[in-house]
Order: sequence, then C-alpha cells, then structure tokens
Amino acid sequence: MFKTMIASIITKHMKKKLNNWTIKEEDVVDVLKEIRVALLDADVSLLVVKNFIKSIREKAVGYVIEQGQDPSNVLLTIIKEELISILGKKTASININQKVTKIMMVGLQGSGKTTTCAKIANYYKTKFNKKPLLVGVDIYRPAAIEQLRDLASQIDVDFFEKGTQDPVKTVQQANEFAEKNDNDFIIYDTAGRLQTNEELMQELKNIRNKVSPNEILLVVDAMSGQDILNVAKEFNDVLTLSGFIITKLDGDARAGAALSIISLLDLPVKFTGTGEKVGSLDIFHPERIADRILGLGDIMTLAEKANEVVDQNKIKKTFTRMLSGKMDLEDSLTLMQQMSKLGSMGSILKMIPNMPSINDSQIGDAEEKKKIWEILMSSMTLKERRNPHLFKKEPNRKIRVVKGSGRKPDELNKLLSEWEKIKKKMEEVGGMIKKGKNPFGQFGNL
Repeated sequence: MFKTMIASIITKHMKKKLNNWTIKEEDVVDVLKEIRVALLDADVSLLVVKNFIKSIREKAVGYVIEQGQDPSNVLLTIIKEELISILGKKTASININQKVTKIMMVGLQGSGKTTTCAKIANYYKTKFNKKPLLVGVDIYRPAAIEQLRDLASQIDVDFFEKGTQDPVKTVQQANEFAEKNDNDFIIYDTAGRLQTNEELMQELKNIRNKVSPNEILLVVDAMSGQDILNVAKEFNDVLTLSGFIITKLDGDARAGAALSIISLLDLPVKFTGTGEKVGSLDIFHPERIADRILGLGDIMTLAEKANEVVDQNKIKKTFTRMLSGKMDLEDSLTLMQQMSKLGSMGSILKMIPNMPSINDSQIGDAEEKKKIWEILMSSMTLKERRNPHLFKKEPNRKIRVVKGSGRKPDELNKLLSEWEKIKKKMEEVGGMIKKGKNPFGQFGNL
C-alpha cells in the first residue's frame, strides 16, 4: 500500500540486541524521520503524520528492552498499535438488524460509486441471503443508470429507476416498490459531481430526508490526493456520514489521503474495493491493514478470499498432479485462472508475509508474462496442453499456436522451457513432502 515498507526501515536502524537497554531519543530519530517521509510520500495528511510520530516517540523513548527482546520487534509492535488506533481499532460493519436496511451511497464522479453499489448488493445477497434493490438516481452522469441496470442484471438483483425525473420522487417510489416486492436491502446510487457544489448537496439532503437511510457511505478513490479530505469534510458536515468505502485499493494506490479521513473525521471504513469485478470487495479490518502497511502481509484476508472465489476441488486436483510430477500446461492454465480470481499479482503479493521486496516494475513484468502465457496456452488444443512434448515431436504445432495467438515464437519457446523447470521443481517438492522434509526453502527457486 505504501511504497516504502515501514518494517524494512525499522530493521535497518534497530539492529542491536542488548539486555536491559533503554530506547533513547537518538535511537529512534532516524527511524521516525524515514517513516515520516514514507507516510507523507503516501499522501497521508501532515496532521495525521505529526500526531502519529509524536505518539510513537512518546511510547518508544524510555522503553526498557528486556533480555531476549529484539528492539526492532518492540518498535514494530508500538507502531502497529498506533496504526490500528488510527485505522479505527475495530472492524465496522453495516447494521442489518432491522426489517429493511437502507444505504445511501455518495461520492464524486469517478470514485467507483456505481460499481461499489453492485458489489455491496452482491455481498449481502450471497452472504446474508438479503434481497437487494438497486435504485438509480444519478440522473446527470451519462449512462450511470444504464450501468447500474447492467450490474444489477449481472448479479441477479432487483433494479429501480424512473429516468431523469426528480430523484426525491424516484426514491419515494422505490421505497413503495421495495415494500411490495419484499426487498429488505435498498441501495440508492446518488449523483456525483467532479467537485461538490451547493446544488448537489441540497439534492442529497432532500434524498436523505425522504429516505431516512440507516447508512450514508462516502465512496473514496484510493488514488485521491489531499483535496479528498476537504471533500469528505463537506459531505460529512452536510449529511452526517456513517462511514466510507475506499475503492481501487490495489496496484500502486498510495491511499494515504483516503486513510487520513479515518483519523481526521473519526469515521470508520466499512469496505475496500480492489478491482472492477463485483466480487472484489473486502471488509476493512484495521489490524490486517496495519500488517499490510508494515509489510507483514495479510494472509487471513487472502485465505478468506481464496475460500470464497477459488474452486477448491480444481486447485486440490491440480496441486496433487503437480507434486506427483504429472504437471502439464493444462494444470498451469488452471492455476493461473484460479489465481486471477484473487485479484492482481501485486495485491496478492502484498498479502503474503515475509515476501522479498518486489518493485512495481517487476510485478508489471510478471503480470505481462502471465498474460502472454495464458494467451499462448489458450491457443493450444487440450491434447497439446495435456501433452506439451508434442511440440518437440511435431514442430508444426508451434507454428499454428504462434499464428493463432498473435505472439512470438521465442515467447512460446520460453513458456515451454520454464514449464519444464517448474515441473521438475514441483516434483522435487512433492518428493520432499513424501519423505517428511520441509519443502518451503525450495519455493524461492520457483
């Protein structure tokens, strides 16, 4: 999430292991200076950074390192506690303990508000057996209502709109429709603007007064700059927000400005979005986000997401074949397709603890290679994927795959060469597991 991992900064400066050693101001000054730069570079509000650094300094300076303690871990623990405090301490969820839950979604144009409406509807439909109704009242952005209609169709939930008529009248009619149709979860996709103005705010107030929503959620783009803080304050002053949702929290999203809202406005983040797919919505767990910021990974969220979106039987069957030395290109394609359901490679790697530092360029190269390989393998017949050695016996097959995929011959050759290496390595790992040995040291070479 932040370009500079705080954990690596701490490790660099706090290498000593001493008994009964008190942490002094001079021991942390360089650490805190680098952390300050990292946070500001990630667009965290200056006020939030100042309070954060001050709190860490007060807790760290004077701390006595006991026998066997690592100063790095002590400081890391202090920083993690402060991060969790800033991020909201507890996981905040939408209260669904009422007959009908009404959610009013607000935000600027381009924040991903309409897509997020569908994501939330899908989430509560599949996990809590709710019967959502998506209400389109963004009458100003071209095709906004049509987009919401298409999304509602994709996730098979009810949809309501009345074109460009007064949004206040539309939400009233939507409520009447929901009552007759037994919809117990209503989401109102309100209008946004490129920037806030008095006309927009008055319309939103009128909708709020008519709807009496249980939640008013502000959708914030993770790539937003410092101006989003003033925007959030204005929405909150006018509407009294119950929380917000951070979208596009993947790739190179620094998210510092968005996360600053939690501290400055004392508002919880309810969800985060990490892609365009309707399933790419995560509950915001402050402790897990703190771990990601510190470079400690988030294996719990990764495991939960894998359990939800990955075909467990396919993965089990594929890994059984790979570890027994039977791995072929069909197994490789299956694995890539299942991994794609978890999100981008960058977002997955950030969730894995103790991962070596990998820059955005390297992640981009890996994503590009994966894309090329999927194209090449999709241009093969099932028989060829199941028996890649056919390409050696019948070279004309290579010519057909290259032509059909629009890729280069050396890309296909590299794919086949690397498949051979990975196949061999996975067979070695399988052999180690059979002998009761720890294979995990092998993965660094995969």
